[in-house]
This record gives sequence, C-alpha cells and structure tokens, in this order.
Amino acid sequence: MPLSPSESHVVLSTVCVPGVDVTEDQLKTCAALFSQNYSVWAPSVGPPLKAGGRVRMNATKLRAQCLSNPEDSVLVLRYKEEQLVGHAFATKWACGTDIVGWITQLVVVVNERRKYIATSLLQALKDTDWFAGIAMMGVVSSQPATCHALCKMFSGLPISDINLDFIRQVAAKALKSSTVQYLRNAQLHGSLFEDATDGSISLANTEYFIDHDEPNAVLRHYIEKKQWPLGILKEGHEFAVVIPTAPLPA
Repeated sequence: MPLSPSESHVVLSTVCVPGVDVTEDQLKTCAALFSQNYSVWAPSVGPPLKAGGRVRMNATKLRAQCLSNPEDSVLVLRYKEEQLVGHAFATKWACGTDIVGWITQLVVVVNERRKYIATSLLQALKDTDWFAGIAMMGVVSSQPATCHALCKMFSGLPISDINLDFIRQVAAKALKSSTVQYLRNAQLHGSLFEDATDGSISLANTEYFIDHDEPNAVLRHYIEKKQWPLGILKEGHEFAVVIPTAPLPA
C-alpha cells in the first residue's frame, strides 16, 4: 500500500535485540502491544476466559513462550517515530542435522497494518546474525497475511506457490524437536498429514481458541483470487507453514 503524503516523511526504524539482551521493559511494552492489538477470544471459550474479551499477555508469560531459550532467540522491534508499531519474536533449534528457525510471535498495531510492517520485521530478522545457518523457517498462525509474508520473505515465492510436499515431509519432526512447549505439543491436522475430509490441509492444533472472524475475512480474499493452498481454518487451530530457506535440489 503506498504511503500517503503525510506519512512519506515519517521516521521508521527497526531494532534487533538478541534474546539474552531483551529487557523487562521491552517485554512489558510488547505484551501491552499484543494485548491491545492481537485478537479476542472465540465464542466457544468458557470461564475464566470471556468470549469477545481481548486476549491478554503479560511480560512473564511472554518470556516463557518466546524467550525460554534466550541464547537462540531474537526480538525485532519496529518503530514509527518513537512509537512501537510492531514486533516479532523468533527462536531456533536443532532438528537432526538441520537448524529450524521459527516465528513465535508477530504482532502489528491494528491501524498500521497493510503498510509492510510485518515484511520489514521479517527482513530485519533475515539480516541478523541469528539467521545464519538456518535451513528452514516456520510459523503457526491464524493470520493468512503472516503466512504469506513469511513465505515471500524466506523463499521468494507467494503463499500460492508454497511447497506443500516440503511441509508434509518436515513439519512433524520440526515441531516435535522444538524447544517451545506449545509447538512441541501441537498436533498436525489436514490432508497433508492424514485422511482429512473437512477441507483442512495444513493446520496445527494449538488449542488457541481465538475469534477467527478477522482472519477468515482475509482468507476469503486469498481464496477468491485462488491464491490459498492451505485449506480452511478450524477453531482452536492455526495454519502450519514450514519453508526451506534455500532452493531444494531438483
């Protein structure tokens, strides 16, 4: 999306922070951005969660989910002037002889979306020393735009051209070897992995029951243009994407 004249002179900056150097204040700021912009709970949730209530995050939970192995993790922050408008956490781990890189959280302020902030976060991540030696990148996300941005940045291809055979071959072992508990416990679902007839193709059951109205609206846009290869989004599930960071041998 082109910038308006009033935005053309705005100062944008990106900061990359190794996991071991992430401060408590940075975690609190990221937790607040998440709580204010991520999503709301689905109608099916029960107490103590409240259907339609915002999904909340705090610094302690954020550290546990995204910085449990700080030596292998990184935080990328995107600022507009001095205001944080997006962030991405990533970590990596060994999977056999390969290194898997994974986006554990990516959030952009609601009124700053469709301005390539997610793309700039991923580009900055790709340019860090952290990325050296990584053979594949992955994410589980309910957001089609996040899946597309990851695919475009690290493979050079749009989501419509994603290598489904690669996901079929590596997704299960990549997740099972993860150092992140919710990823390690996630069960894969969809026709790539089992005899699924519900329209799902590549999902991870993360038991994350957020409202899917917003991602489904975006998903319809991709489907209408015949650009979506990952099937439907089921409640409590997220799309599972894993891509090679270099062209595979022919």
